[in-house]
Amino acid sequence: MLRLLLSLCCLALLPGTALAHVFQLPASQLPGLVNQAPEPYSFFSMQSGRLEPVPHQWLEFSADGFPWFAKDPATRRAGQPGIINAEHRLLLRRSDGGPRLSGNQAEQVVAELEVTLAGETLYYYVVKNAYRQATQRYVRFDQQRMVVRSTDYSLSMKPDNMLIWNDFFYKSFETASGKPETLLDTLKIRMSAGLFSENARITLSNENLEPRIEEVVEGPLAWAVFANTTLHVARVPVMRMRNYFLLMPQQTDIHTRFTLPTVAKTILTPPTLSISMDGNQLYGSKLVTSWTGDKVGVTDGKLSDVESAMVDTPLKGVNWLWFGTGRGFDLLAQLEFLEGFERPVRLLYEDDAILSNAPERFPGQLPNVGFTIEQLPIGKEFYFRAGLYFSENSRGMGPGQYAASVTGTPTVVWRSLD
Repeated sequence: MLRLLLSLCCLALLPGTALAHVFQLPASQLPGLVNQAPEPYSFFSMQSGRLEPVPHQWLEFSADGFPWFAKDPATRRAGQPGIINAEHRLLLRRSDGGPRLSGNQAEQVVAELEVTLAGETLYYYVVKNAYRQATQRYVRFDQQRMVVRSTDYSLSMKPDNMLIWNDFFYKSFETASGKPETLLDTLKIRMSAGLFSENARITLSNENLEPRIEEVVEGPLAWAVFANTTLHVARVPVMRMRNYFLLMPQQTDIHTRFTLPTVAKTILTPPTLSISMDGNQLYGSKLVTSWTGDKVGVTDGKLSDVESAMVDTPLKGVNWLWFGTGRGFDLLAQLEFLEGFERPVRLLYEDDAILSNAPERFPGQLPNVGFTIEQLPIGKEFYFRAGLYFSENSRGMGPGQYAASVTGTPTVVWRSLD
């Protein structure tokens, strides 16, 4: 544990970690770079009146819109190896953006990149054959110890299962005496279905899943991890799941391709899937969602009428949930589906001081927060992305304003300068 905390502290000493949200900009919006080799190009921004190099990273996405991995036979590579294609995504830290270029600069600036989100406009500059390069690294994944460390948090997972999360430490969340304290009991994944009939139900959890890490792609702003899982019931493969994790300094994206093979119809009724995070006695925390109006849930060890009404309200439209501890850690979670997905989705929220809901390490659900997806299709793949955004205090904004400032789609303007 001491090793984890020391590593977290060392990363936190890197400059400019206040707004570590990472932009993921489609290369299709960067016309001067499409069909070019990425190596000659670096990114700079104005810092204290001078152009300074900032870290960037290219991620390959498949022709189907998923993160692309060489060892994933179920994705189609878009374009040619070693060339930026329209499906690539450029990663830049939001906090590294600066004001517009002013004065004469010694660098060979070939383009200006203007990025606007939620009323904030930032500028980045593309430099060709730059002598100075950014060397900062803001996140690391230690596969041997199964630990993620960034400038802002550390997350440990079970050694043989990337889907079982254990301790989660955030740099500004501490006990009353100033000691680091884990926020998390564990991540919970549940699949419930009728076995041969609706009346005989079985429930499987992430303890029943055995994901295999197939490939890891290292980068300064994100580590991309591809994990593959097959679940058998009565020796029949009833679920295949491909997870693409993007581990970033203040956020984690989990892309999931989920298939219940047609053969599963022989033993299962259409199942329900839930994904949630169980907190470690986070009394006094507040919950707000985008689809339950002005209702606010408060963690106190019992489910109130307001919280029951929130759970009973079906999800619709743009969705996010905001969870604030009031003690130096806020979580914003978003669930996105491919267009056309019409299965019922609702809030999962348990606020109970004594309820046991394995797997867990600490008593009670205080609280257990997430999403439940009902009536999953059998014989057809479906896809969703869970985005988790971490902050100290949501930049001092209200939940709705903060959600718009993080989950909105930025406007990108490319201007050639050479």
